[in-house]
Amino acid sequence: MTDRRPEDDAALTPRLTREELVTSADVIPQGVIELRAEQLLVEKQREVAGALTFSREVRHETVQVPVDLITEVLIIEHVQGAQGVLLDGQPLAPGERREVVIYREEAEVAKRVVVSEEVRIGKRTVSETRVFDATLAHEELVIHETGEVRRLQGAEVRREP
Repeated sequence: MTDRRPEDDAALTPRLTREELVTSADVIPQGVIELRAEQLLVEKQREVAGALTFSREVRHETVQVPVDLITEVLIIEHVQGAQGVLLDGQPLAPGERREVVIYREEAEVAKRVVVSEEVRIGKRTVSETRVFDATLAHEELVIHETGEVRRLQGAEVRREP
């Protein structure tokens, strides 16, 4: 394995605890060898991926609004054979016609602010599962035989008194 720790050497020296003792009468415990394996540790870090800012910009456009305006006019006409008519101190001749405005509409254009659109803004969390590959190492016990080592099977095992 790649990470060598000082306690690795200590793991090779015999260390026996009650739980590790072999309870069979014919086996004499000599020690324990710890075999280690790497495990993956995953840490997630939150980072800012981007940012949005919101603003409102005013756009201007010129529009034309048609408005019907009403004007009322009084028509004064001198008809032949009638007595003379004075208008503003001036005589009205027969067949002559005058108009006097008695009512007139004027347009006054004003503006008011109203809600024309709504934009809803929100956020949500999206979960994504990613698979990361990693190579893990583990220790296995390898026994090297030197000299005349004889393996005993089941019945061949000799018990000492």
